[in-house]
Amino acid sequence: MSRETARKEIHKTLSLCNFFTRQIGFSFIDDLPSTAFGRLRSYIWFTISATLLFLMASAEINYVTLKLIKSSSVVEFVASLHIVGYDAMSFGKLLTIWYKRNEFRQLVNELADIWPMSDDDKEEVNIKRSRTSSLRIAQFYYAFWNVLGVWLYNLTPIVVFVYHKVKGEPADLGYIWHMAYPFDKTKPIYHELVFIFEACGGMISVCSMLGSDILFMTMANHISLLLRLLQLRIRRLGSTKASSTIANNSEHVHDTYDEIISAVKTHQRLITYGTDLENAFSLVNLINVLLSSVDICCVVFNILLDPWMAMSNKFFLGAALTQVGILCWYAHEIYTSSSGVADAVYESAWYTENIRCQRALLILMQRSQKPLYFTALKFHSITMSTYSSILTSSYSYFTLLYTTYRRD
Repeated sequence: MSRETARKEIHKTLSLCNFFTRQIGFSFIDDLPSTAFGRLRSYIWFTISATLLFLMASAEINYVTLKLIKSSSVVEFVASLHIVGYDAMSFGKLLTIWYKRNEFRQLVNELADIWPMSDDDKEEVNIKRSRTSSLRIAQFYYAFWNVLGVWLYNLTPIVVFVYHKVKGEPADLGYIWHMAYPFDKTKPIYHELVFIFEACGGMISVCSMLGSDILFMTMANHISLLLRLLQLRIRRLGSTKASSTIANNSEHVHDTYDEIISAVKTHQRLITYGTDLENAFSLVNLINVLLSSVDICCVVFNILLDPWMAMSNKFFLGAALTQVGILCWYAHEIYTSSSGVADAVYESAWYTENIRCQRALLILMQRSQKPLYFTALKFHSITMSTYSSILTSSYSYFTLLYTTYRRD
């Protein structure tokens, strides 16, 4: 298998990510524009997307701020707080992945150099197929939740309008999101323009979220895959000769030093690659961890109080839980895969090797006992226990909020 074939396989796993990043004006795997016009078009498209999302988040923050100042109602204040959190997250991710787009492109290209190239080993092939297949399923369902959720929000005002019309009741086409504008949005022309703006802004927000998250889950999955294949290689060191050595009670030992050094170099390269990936995503991860608890708390509160938007909010809740769950799951996979290298060394036939090989294996084991992990901007490592903490915090915020509402 050539490097070009490996590159195509990697790009295939990033095709869904590429679809969403194209919608906001750039790509990590497409060829760079070769003409000035192509580059200008890409910048203009990104600028429009970023401006649209910025204006949307600003209008939502303005609405929430006005409700906080003018209204004493908990319901009105919390009504759109989860959407503010989602759009703020999306805007932060949009700026981050655009600012580091060249760094991400380089990481994707470098991955082809360490991608498994042989189809001869059936066990390695099965591991690779299993991991890439599960990745595609996770990508699809995560994208499905988010896209379906935003379209339910977009269509809910239309469905409510049609429902009241069919029943012969007075009806006006409402709005998708709670936003405050510096003009009267109820006037005929402004009303339609605002509705279109909110629908487009919602789609840009979802594309920004999915582009960043699917890139993260794909790259993290690939590093975890490579670490597991490295574990397989280490476990096999000397294994073909171990049984005969023991059976014959031989004093001879074996030398697989070159294979061990190759495994050490691969491990060092994966550590460097994983560290670069962590540095690129650390700010995005911080945004996720900080805002996820508030988003989940607020949307659960709204599900209880707003029957018309209950279905849309339930899909939002599913997307929010999936989004932070995916972050923690794949970060945990990196952690367990890298720490599993030490176990693989212990499970290998190290006792059949000579002293030089055993020393090299000992160094590899000691280094792997400091596993790779993703962090929230170096403040906290991210594992599945982080997901549990986020859910616990969300429930605590919800009980406090609901108790305050009941007292009012």
